[in-house]
Amino acid sequence: MDKLSPKLQGALLGLTAFSFLSFGDTTIKTLTAYYDIFAVGLYTNIFTIAFLLPILFYKDGWKKAFTTHSFPLHVLRSIFMLCIFLSIIYALKVLPIANTYTITYSMPFILNILALLILKEKISSYRWFAIFTAFIGIVIALRPDTMVFNLGTLAAMVVALFLAANTITVKFIDPRDHWMTFIAYPMAIQTPVIALIVSLRDQPLLPEWSVIPSLWMIAGGFFYAVGLILLPQAIKRTETSIFGYTQYITFLWAVILGYFIFSDMLDVWTATGAMIIVASGIFLIYREKVENSKILEIEEDGHIGQR
Repeated sequence: MDKLSPKLQGALLGLTAFSFLSFGDTTIKTLTAYYDIFAVGLYTNIFTIAFLLPILFYKDGWKKAFTTHSFPLHVLRSIFMLCIFLSIIYALKVLPIANTYTITYSMPFILNILALLILKEKISSYRWFAIFTAFIGIVIALRPDTMVFNLGTLAAMVVALFLAANTITVKFIDPRDHWMTFIAYPMAIQTPVIALIVSLRDQPLLPEWSVIPSLWMIAGGFFYAVGLILLPQAIKRTETSIFGYTQYITFLWAVILGYFIFSDMLDVWTATGAMIIVASGIFLIYREKVENSKILEIEEDGHIGQR
């Protein structure tokens, strides 16, 4: 991994992070059949924290996790993460997983606009083309025109908005902050808030033991722990616009997991859309490689000219 460029490292970490988060989303959708949505959020957080604790306590990791030079930004990001978490749980409960992802795929568009306005990043034409082409593929695959607007749709839109806002916020956090601060603060802030909501709804703060749902909780905690560990590292290693594109890997998992777990059949429209998305991804990777080669040639020519 160290031999790869930071931009490519970030892209690979982003793809892996979103994959694990997709697995976690699948466990959440399954658990909403057994529990209240806020209870699902609380139980998933409890198991996520359980998997994170060994890392936090390893070699004074606890001190690193809560030592920050950007406390207000971590609080703001934690609020964003809370909104994302609760919104995605509700959206997954009332919408098919593929439809939920279709709506959240508007995140790269929001992200690129925020990057342009706030970070002053230059978004090249080929990146816009790749992102737009991928989104067209999603529209073809899932045909959102057949979707009825409801609170689930609104919740998925909220997820897209706050995912973009969260990504931008990370860019402003002091680079001296340890990667564990990006996990510790959201867990420390959102878990008590969700526990309070659960208690006010007269739901138990701890789940009753049952084999199948408990196994899903354990799996969900693991998947989210891995995804949360990788996500901030991916954001910090690559440009905002490229990171936003890595979210599209969840479409692949929506198709696979939807078929094997939720019995969603892959039709011609979905297959066609998937091919368009893959093609746009290959195009983006190729263009990035070409641009990096040009930059390297210019730098080498400059060094030669200085000799």
